[in-house]
Amino acid sequence: MKEMLEKLLLKLDDAKKITFMGIGEEKLSDDGVGPYIISELLNYSNDRYLFINAGIDPMSRIEEVLEFQASHLVLFDTCSLSKPPGTIALIERENIQESVPISSHTIPIHVVVDLLIEKLPDLKVFMIGIVPESLEGFSELNLYKEDEFSLEERSENEDLPFFEFNLTDTIQEVADQIIEIIKEIMQKL
Repeated sequence: MKEMLEKLLLKLDDAKKITFMGIGEEKLSDDGVGPYIISELLNYSNDRYLFINAGIDPMSRIEEVLEFQASHLVLFDTCSLSKPPGTIALIERENIQESVPISSHTIPIHVVVDLLIEKLPDLKVFMIGIVPESLEGFSELNLYKEDEFSLEERSENEDLPFFEFNLTDTIQEVADQIIEIIKEIMQKL
């Protein structure tokens, strides 16, 4: 993970404002890894860092990225690589379509990225892709942090996941490491 931290610091060394966007379906086991990472970092949003849980509809969150005037967009999502589950890959913008060919998203992420770059031509985009272990659906759905948030709070804050995450142990461990890396990056930039 030290190597991942160093790679990310290099990619973000000239960042003025960074939007971190988690993408995925929380009801499909490891596909919820992007929203999980963001949900753990929501409280760190400020005038330099914006955390967005786009769920399965990143298109609906484009305006926020544009308004924030991000210099960098970092996406978190599962990816299709011929690697073991839990493998993390930095995926450049031009390779996103190959690594996330079929997904739970309403519109493919590469289309959303292209629309953003049309409006913010200097936007630097890359993905932190995680190879999933399982994409099985839930057998039982529970509310995310049921005791902490009311239904009203959930409906008012679209970044809060609605359902509890069901990540496999492998992906949970990787996601928690990524969260710590992002926290460290924010301290160092």
